Amino acid sequence: MFKRNILVIIIFSLFFIFNANSENEVFIKFKIDNEIITNVDLENEKNYLIALNNNLINVSNKELSELSTNSLIKEKIKEKELVKFFDLTKVDSFGEKITKNFYQGIGINNQEEFKKYLSKFNLGYKEVKKKLTIEAMWNRLIYKKYNDKININEKKLKIKLTKEIENSPKKMLEYNLSEIVFDLKSNERIENKYRSIQNSIIKYGFKETASLISISNTSGSGGNVGWINKTHLSEKIIKNLNSIETGQYTKPIQINNAFLILKINDIRENEKKINFDKEFEQLIIIEKNKQLNNFSIIHFNKIKKNINISEI
Repeated sequence: MFKRNILVIIIFSLFFIFNANSENEVFIKFKIDNEIITNVDLENEKNYLIALNNNLINVSNKELSELSTNSLIKEKIKEKELVKFFDLTKVDSFGEKITKNFYQGIGINNQEEFKKYLSKFNLGYKEVKKKLTIEAMWNRLIYKKYNDKININEKKLKIKLTKEIENSPKKMLEYNLSEIVFDLKSNERIENKYRSIQNSIIKYGFKETASLISISNTSGSGGNVGWINKTHLSEKIIKNLNSIETGQYTKPIQINNAFLILKINDIRENEKKINFDKEFEQLIIIEKNKQLNNFSIIHFNKIKKNINISEI
């Protein structure tokens, strides 16, 4: 009798689990080498991306699903590469610092407030910290591998800065910019890609399109670059910015192996109080970051070729 009762309980439990799973079915979406990615993983990624950029809630479910898939694949590929060089279980304090910088940057004061914010999107603090840490560690890896390959013509930059200061009016011009950085696949044409981006901007807006399409690190913040002094921009970029007005965006500008679209959010003038050394130092940092971002794209595309991604 006892064994029979146990059997009834087991059958009932299995029946209950089956029905629960039929309502909240978990299934495999794709594999990255031997790692399985489920529909739940993709749903969590959607929530994560919306938490980072609330405007994505206006994007169609199809395009948001595509963005989430690409974002998760990119993260897993980066993680696979990182474990070759770092022990990710021993970077907790670094992760805490990165996470703190992130939530303070979006106007959240402390960890508890950030946890409450994440709970609105069914996200846990630890999983978000891991994601932010992976991205930060990837940037550290790129710096470690390519820092000695950065080539900056300081003499040329000094001449440019000197001319810009001498020829500038009493007030210095600053741009508040957003960007979309993209590259082309072997079968893509720039005209078709640009048309597709334009259609997305018309449909969703520049910020949302940057989150959907851009391969730059700024994609997580909707392509936001912030305020940049005119003296920190190349002649090529200034020429393109001069051809548009506030609220408009440029045509694609080729930068090394990628293309850049810039939107002017605002323009302001500041009194001309320039410290040449500080301006030059800032110019060096911007140029370094530009080259490192290009190395990041190249390195990612290189390792992606050796990873098997299969949709189930």
